[in-house]
Amino acid sequence: MYYLLKNAITRKQVGTQFQTKICDGYDVDGPNSRCNLKFDEFPNFIPDLRFELEDAAKLTDVVREDNIMAKGYLINEKVKQIFDQCLLPDHRYYDATILDQDGNLHPYYWCHLISNDYQMVDFPQSVFRKGKFSLKSMLTPDDPICPIKDVDDYVKKRTFLIESDGGHIVIEKLKIHNSQRFDLIHFSELYATYAFISEKMVKLLKKEKVTGIDIIEYPDIEVVE
Repeated sequence: MYYLLKNAITRKQVGTQFQTKICDGYDVDGPNSRCNLKFDEFPNFIPDLRFELEDAAKLTDVVREDNIMAKGYLINEKVKQIFDQCLLPDHRYYDATILDQDGNLHPYYWCHLISNDYQMVDFPQSVFRKGKFSLKSMLTPDDPICPIKDVDDYVKKRTFLIESDGGHIVIEKLKIHNSQRFDLIHFSELYATYAFISEKMVKLLKKEKVTGIDIIEYPDIEVVE
């Protein structure tokens, strides 16, 4: 079983859905801006990762960041130690800071993730459907199955559907071969904003009572031999 790891968004958990804002004097268009981070490559610069809490936000172990389109997590030392006990895909840690409402500066890390190898995905055995929206919950019994050969075929067909009639390819069941026993999997072309974690990581996060996250069972990913 894999689990969806999401940033928490309720007021009780994080104070306000978007926890951070642009610091005074931060150059969002600068060469080291966090806006320049990308999904599938590490930056060739040291990113400027200064954040400031929104007025109503709580400081949590995992903080929902702003102005980053790449996949990763803004985490404190406690969460980094948990990540370091697990097997992640290609990733790097970059120093970050968060300024709270009282003017205190807190050290954090940006864990920048790169997609797992798409060779892990058994595309022919997975189930993809042509839908009108990208969410599985919006599929209907009439949405046809869409055979996919590999990730390039997926991107090509998804792009055609979006550009031709506003349709989408919906993942009903993703089958993967996880012989390396990754504790976190992320396929940016398939799930741009989602990452999935193992039972091992779930237990560690819950044991340490990590704040700022939601963990949701996700049976739509199946590990096959």
